[in-house]
Amino acid sequence: MPLLEVRDLHRSFYGIRALDGVDLVVQPGTITGLIGPNGAGKTTLFNCVSGLIPPQRGRIVFDGRDVTGWRADRVTQAGLVRTGARRREHALRERAFAIARRLNLARVVNDAAADLSGGQKKLLELGRALMTEPKLILLDEPIAGVNPTLARELADHLRTLQADGLTFLIIEHHLDLIARLCRPVVVMAEGRHLAEGSFAEVAADPRVQEAYMGRRRWAS
Repeated sequence: MPLLEVRDLHRSFYGIRALDGVDLVVQPGTITGLIGPNGAGKTTLFNCVSGLIPPQRGRIVFDGRDVTGWRADRVTQAGLVRTGARRREHALRERAFAIARRLNLARVVNDAAADLSGGQKKLLELGRALMTEPKLILLDEPIAGVNPTLARELADHLRTLQADGLTFLIIEHHLDLIARLCRPVVVMAEGRHLAEGSFAEVAADPRVQEAYMGRRRWAS
C-alpha cells in the first residue's frame, strides 16, 4: 500500500490553476524526486499535502488515512513532516543531541542558528524534522545554496535514513542530485503529473524535454 497517495488534486489562486488534477503516489522506503519547470505546481502540492493550504478538490491519503484538509499540526502528528517543522523541542533535549551527533552537528550544537553555514542550516532543518519521529519527510530544495561537500554529506544522510526505514519526497532543481539519489522521479508540468520513472527514463521522455525546453539543460 502506498504511504502517500494524492488523487485529482486541484488548487487555484485568483483564477490561476496551480494544481489541475495532479496525481502522485509515494511508496514506503523510497526517496521520490519531484521535478518540473518553474510554475509546475510543486510547492503548491507540498503546501496542500503538508496542510498549509487546503485543496479545493481531490484526496490526500497518508498511511491509510484520508488527511485531506487537515491542519498542518495534525498532519505532522500523523507522521508527515515538512522540513523546518518545530514541535516540542524543549521536551526532547536528549533526542535533539542524539540527532545532532548523527548529522555531524554536535560541534555546533550550542551555536546560534544564524551563525551556521548554509549547509549546516539545511542539516538543522532535517534534524528538526527528525525530532517529530516522522514516517515521511517532504524536503523542499534541500541543497539550495549548499556547497558541494555538504551537499554530498546531506545525500549520504538521506540514504542512511532511507535504509533505516524513512521515506522522502524531494523537490530539487539540482538534477544531478535527483539522478543520483531518487527513484522514482515524478515530473510535474502545468499542475499535472506529466511523467514518472527513473531519471534516465524521464529525461528521455519527449514530453518532459518539451516542458523544460528553454528553461534547463538536462544533466546526465
